[in-house]
Amino acid sequence: MRGQEQASPRDTTRRRVLRAGAAGLTAGAVTGSASAATAGASAPGGRFTDKVVLITGATSGIGEAAARALAAEGARVFFCGRRAELGRRVESAIRSAGGDATYVRADVREESQVRAFVAACVERHGRIDVAFNNAGVESPRAVRLHEQSLRDMENVWRTNAGGVFLGMKYEIPQMLSQGGGVIVNTASISAEVGFATIAPYNASKHGVASLTKVAALEYAADGIRVAAFAPGAVDTPMLRRAAEAFGVTYEQIAQDYPIRRIVTAEEMARVMMWLGSPEAAPVVGTDLDASGGYLTG
Repeated sequence: MRGQEQASPRDTTRRRVLRAGAAGLTAGAVTGSASAATAGASAPGGRFTDKVVLITGATSGIGEAAARALAAEGARVFFCGRRAELGRRVESAIRSAGGDATYVRADVREESQVRAFVAACVERHGRIDVAFNNAGVESPRAVRLHEQSLRDMENVWRTNAGGVFLGMKYEIPQMLSQGGGVIVNTASISAEVGFATIAPYNASKHGVASLTKVAALEYAADGIRVAAFAPGAVDTPMLRRAAEAFGVTYEQIAQDYPIRRIVTAEEMARVMMWLGSPEAAPVVGTDLDASGGYLTG
């Protein structure tokens, strides 16, 4: 960090805490943007040709990047998000490129809406081959635990961990009835380590990792493979908001990663696609490190 040699030990420690807190906020429905304009163009013979892929939180960020990339490999994508305007835009872009995508507005905090979303996918396509539970939000305030509000804790928990729980609750019965399937959940480096001042997010992502392990153990023998992946800092609006809130730059955040850069939503989408493909058949219950080396040390 520039000027660090002039900083006091206390200031240096505080900056490290803030930088780490910003880096710990990754992934989810509200993250990201539609980058590659041509993403979503259908490619006959792709890994996901005619596979039905259900995605929560695909109106932007990693979810959107995954929807576009999956459609480009032949998947029939069925996705939700709370922001209808963005959802329709993503759906239209994928269809214009020759892909198959259907958007349904749904809030993963609401059980009735998750149940209806999953049912609508089955009604339209008859099955769910891969479910990608990705919807998520960040901690709204960077404050210590005793300053956190119960309202913020409940909202982040219900979206991030509760959304994964409800998603699997209704995806799994369909997969049991059809003889199997794959579920991929978006966790975070925050599921593996603690980050000061983002307790709601940190706790919720630990919940995602735990739910992944439990579901993997309970349903592996039924042909349902469940796994998660742990992004680090991803170039998305969520990270930009976090960096601004914590008063740090991308350059400073990147210093904590061995690869010395911030990864893209498209890179995370490729990780998700690998986990959802037959190539990852032996990967069960893990929270795959996709952090660019952050969790290595």
